Amino acid sequence: MDLEQVVFYLAIATSTLFVVQFIMSFFVDFDADVDFDTSMDVSDFISFKGGLHFLLGFSWMGVLNGVGSVKEVLIAVAVGIAFVVILAFVYKKVYSLAEEKTFQDPHDLVGTECELITYYNGTGTVSINFDGRRSQMNVKGTPTMKKGDLVKVVDYKEGFLIVENK
Repeated sequence: MDLEQVVFYLAIATSTLFVVQFIMSFFVDFDADVDFDTSMDVSDFISFKGGLHFLLGFSWMGVLNGVGSVKEVLIAVAVGIAFVVILAFVYKKVYSLAEEKTFQDPHDLVGTECELITYYNGTGTVSINFDGRRSQMNVKGTPTMKKGDLVKVVDYKEGFLIVENK
């Protein structure tokens, strides 16, 4: 058996494993707690899926391009590495879409300083960090306040943040 046949059988085997793993992902619920940060390290590349993707890229490039010379083998290795890098990038992007809900009590905002966005006759809105994101919330205060004033949250009552001049 020559090298090209070995690479062809490797391509068939890795493709079969890839399809089985793909189908199993729909029917078998593997709950994995994965923690990604902004940097990539070796563990993002070395895994079962990473190895499978490397072999998939390497073997099919070897089948299509041949593996008769060192140049062709290096091209196949480069394609396999590219598959792994793309896999890690896609996983990183997908996991960055995961949203962690934080439910904050509006009373926790007491003591927070913010700027009045709109204000008229004792009521208005402020832009404030709430529930892990920037939110506009309704406020009540003294009629002498105006848009653009820096205020401090002193209480929360009936859906309104109660504010006073800073």
